[in-house]
Amino acid sequence: MTALRWLPFLLGGFPGVLLANEDFAFFESKVRPLLVERCYECHSHEKKIKGGLALDSREGWVKGGDTGAAIVPGKPGESLVMQAVSWSDPDLTMPPKKKLSATELGILTEWIQRGAPDPRTAAPAGKKLAGMSLEAARSYWAFQPVAKPAVPASSASHPIDAFVQARLAQENLSPSSAADPRTLIRRVYFDLIGLPPTYEEVAAFAATPTPEAFARVVDQLLARPEYGQRWGRHWLDVARYADTTEKSTDGERRIPFAHTYRDYVVEAFNADKPFDRFILEQLAADRLPAAEKPDLRALGFLTVGRRFEGNAEAPQLIIDDQIDVIGRGFLGLTLACARCHDHKFDAIPTADYYSLYGILASSTEPLDRPEIGQAPKDPAVEKYREKRAELFEDYEEHIDTCTTKAYRLLRELAPEYLRYLVESSPNHRTVEGFIPLDTPRGLLVHGGAPRWEAAIEWTIKQGDPFFALWKRLLALPRADFAALAADVLAEDSGTPMDADPEVLARLQAKPPQSMLDVAEAYGEALQKNAALAARLNRPDSPLQFSREEIRADLLRFITEHQLVSRPDGEAAGKIREKITVLEATAPVERASVVTVSPQLCDPHVLIRGDRQKPGAAVPRRFLQVLASIDARSYADDGRLEIARAIANPGNPLTARVIVNRVWQQHFGTGLVATPDNFGVMGEKPSHPELLDHLATWFFAHGNSLKALNRYILTSTTWQQSSAPQSAALEKDPANRLLWRMSPRRLEFEPLRDAVLQVADRLDVRAGGRSAPLKDQNFRRALYGYTDRFRVPALLRNFDVANPDTSISHRAETIHPLQALFFLNSPFIRTQAETIAKRPEIAHLHEVPEQIRALYRRVLARQPDAEEMSLATEYLGPAPDARAWANFTQALLLSNEFTFCD
Repeated sequence: MTALRWLPFLLGGFPGVLLANEDFAFFESKVRPLLVERCYECHSHEKKIKGGLALDSREGWVKGGDTGAAIVPGKPGESLVMQAVSWSDPDLTMPPKKKLSATELGILTEWIQRGAPDPRTAAPAGKKLAGMSLEAARSYWAFQPVAKPAVPASSASHPIDAFVQARLAQENLSPSSAADPRTLIRRVYFDLIGLPPTYEEVAAFAATPTPEAFARVVDQLLARPEYGQRWGRHWLDVARYADTTEKSTDGERRIPFAHTYRDYVVEAFNADKPFDRFILEQLAADRLPAAEKPDLRALGFLTVGRRFEGNAEAPQLIIDDQIDVIGRGFLGLTLACARCHDHKFDAIPTADYYSLYGILASSTEPLDRPEIGQAPKDPAVEKYREKRAELFEDYEEHIDTCTTKAYRLLRELAPEYLRYLVESSPNHRTVEGFIPLDTPRGLLVHGGAPRWEAAIEWTIKQGDPFFALWKRLLALPRADFAALAADVLAEDSGTPMDADPEVLARLQAKPPQSMLDVAEAYGEALQKNAALAARLNRPDSPLQFSREEIRADLLRFITEHQLVSRPDGEAAGKIREKITVLEATAPVERASVVTVSPQLCDPHVLIRGDRQKPGAAVPRRFLQVLASIDARSYADDGRLEIARAIANPGNPLTARVIVNRVWQQHFGTGLVATPDNFGVMGEKPSHPELLDHLATWFFAHGNSLKALNRYILTSTTWQQSSAPQSAALEKDPANRLLWRMSPRRLEFEPLRDAVLQVADRLDVRAGGRSAPLKDQNFRRALYGYTDRFRVPALLRNFDVANPDTSISHRAETIHPLQALFFLNSPFIRTQAETIAKRPEIAHLHEVPEQIRALYRRVLARQPDAEEMSLATEYLGPAPDARAWANFTQALLLSNEFTFCD
């Protein structure tokens, strides 16, 4: 098809082609926990099935309930479940006691819009689905050690070709012939740098298209700074990169220095940083020895995700997001699916999830980010630093105030905490799940009672008699407490050294009828005993708060303990907001880092993911299924240890996952078609021996991504033509056997950049803050402002990665809105006018010469006879500027420009 024969197809629209996405992962991490928590009580086989509707299996909602079909896949508005949970019908409200939140409604809506994907294939009938056992996992392909397979005997000189051709031969298929030089040179330019070659570069290669000449082109492109920009974008999709948090009611939503992580990734690819080092820095740069000069910007991998503003479970959800991106990004495992239950398919028990949770919850994101690089000598820098110092001084003073207040309130609320200790003791519990501190001043709900329990033991070990009597009375049974306590008090009346005189006097004056009366007496004595207050104010007292504890609590990042009052927390938030606004336009660069928390998290399994329902304690450790790599329990936070375990050459997943990702970018589909799911629900590798060959080759060549790119590109498999073969199409329409190169639509970034390049307007400057991709922003699309909450319609139409989650493979759709952008966009029109006015085109005197010049500029080739005839007919003998712009725009819209063969 010639370049001008695109129009009927564009105007009529192409059939949609949407590749498989992360639907099952979305169900497991978002939908299933919601159904378990809010729906199973009334609609599951294990509990009850009201209205005939079971929601604990796919079969259940497909069958529907007494009132009809529950869910219409793809149509939330027509789904009875959505009508019920939105409470739009007063006669149909589910759950009946508490309406779903807006976030929960959004999850169900998105799930149904996705077509209600549900991997639960059978009704439970009272039986719990069991995932892969740890024993079974030892024989599963993805967990097998990476072995170096023998290269098949073949006439091919390149090992990759030998593996591919051996597989084709098994199916009686053969590879395609080599692509022509022009196609090949354009393909490698877009693959490596995301930009088209010039006419002169194409002509130079076409004149001598030897393997040596092609290898030189590959090396030249790998050495260009544009390589890191192109390949860095691929990793940023995986890392769910964005410049902002999600929706916020007010204030600054930018992540102030997110762009420094983006720049780190680009520079890492350009410097060919070994991939194992790339892993270590992104997970634990702050824990690496200073002598190794770790790049702290890499920690943005952990900090550029969602913040879940306004959600009470934000600290837990942030860690869940980090576990998800680590699992899918590096290991090809959907670890987040084990948050509420053992993984339904893979050998990942819930205990493993919370072991990782404990590791990540033992880190915090500091407010004071380290400055990096050399700041310019500028008055604006000094002014910024002065203002910043003032705000941080205000914040430190606020921490001091909160620290003092926390200790004071802990003593003032002593009666409530002592009653809590009574109610939570086995001997005296009267109400199951009793929660005290329901007064307006009940501020230390989670942190106070354990501190008082520790303080009681501490005073006794110090030889202080104050709590000696407390322990004796607490040990008494609840039955006959009054009589038994009277005997104890009568004993102690003659031995004052075993009991505090003031407490003893109170209890004798008003004999206690229960242990709660003892708590009241002790509480009153504590509030009035100045000498005891002084003893409890010692630095080593369990009642003391460190400034770092208060600092962590104010940040509300990892802590689950409320050590400060809501007003104090809000006041701290306002200061942080001012700092964020200042940093968002700072004239210096800083790294968004994490650091080890002053108090490590000792994790417990949370039953059904509910933070109010702690279960068994688990150690901080690596995955049990990979215990052969590292089976230790970590005494420290463990973040560096899991980074090393992931990067370990003996890890069977990491190398397979990354070489598969690289293969995917070159061929459109990975050898494993589900690049972030190597588990049971993922696809099996199409060429398992080739996958392991690439993994061992990658190890042997220093974890070099540039070397791996070069290795793949110099194979004849990658250099094949995209021309179809009828027999192969019938047998393998998806081209999983690699009998040709599959044609692909250019992604948004290289497509936009290519338009600007042929207009000679592309700004190739590297690094710096992101800016919206408005008409006058001519930088590479990589540097566009990525707003997590307001993704522009243009980017959505061209399938740009959703920054809310790790994206392993962008959807690839072809639809009329894309063509209409090229037809109607002022941006495209302006570039078309600019190209047509370029001197080497506009200054030519003959229309045919101008046509040829335009073809050379836009398509990097000469037009053929048919194209010359069509163009001449359209333009006429004396075309005006509008006609030339129309013709140039037509070339930009052509399949030849927007696709890569």
